[in-house]
Amino acid sequence: MLYLDAQSWRPMHVRQLQEYLDDQRRSHYLEGSIGEYILPNSTLAGRESLLYADIITYEEGDPIWSEPSNHEPVFGFAGGNPRPWEVCCALRDFGAFTRAGLDVVSDVWSRLDFKDEVSATEADRLSHEMALALQTTGLITEQANEDQLGYLYRSWQLPMYRMDFKRIEVPLDELKDQRDANFRSEVGY
Repeated sequence: MLYLDAQSWRPMHVRQLQEYLDDQRRSHYLEGSIGEYILPNSTLAGRESLLYADIITYEEGDPIWSEPSNHEPVFGFAGGNPRPWEVCCALRDFGAFTRAGLDVVSDVWSRLDFKDEVSATEADRLSHEMALALQTTGLITEQANEDQLGYLYRSWQLPMYRMDFKRIEVPLDELKDQRDANFRSEVGY
């Protein structure tokens, strides 16, 4: 789900994309006006609540049974298609999924190793070069339209093959210490 969420982010460069991911990979975080509540990562907890049964314990309560919910996951697409879906449709209609199209995509995108300070501007440049190459080779289909260019330029995220998506375990003591520091700061200790 992080991969899906990341499609809407517009980082300046690859390192910033990893920083955004790191914020979302934390196992727990503080919530509330002064960070008084310790909560599990909402993305991970939402996915797990759809899939797993477990016994969970809140900080000051008895263990409770948690069973998979029958609610559909909420992705916030406001009735539209997910961005990755639109990007895939654009790539399909631009001929990128044909054998020749895959060669074009590989040729263009392998020119740059996406790491550290490689910017989104570079990705936009490569998207443009790829679209031109697909057009030059005659691979763009009749179904392709100009709106799809927007998905290729604005919704196709920086390559994420170097990104770390593993959960970052946050020790409970660290969160409690931060919560206490927040409280002391709020009340003026």
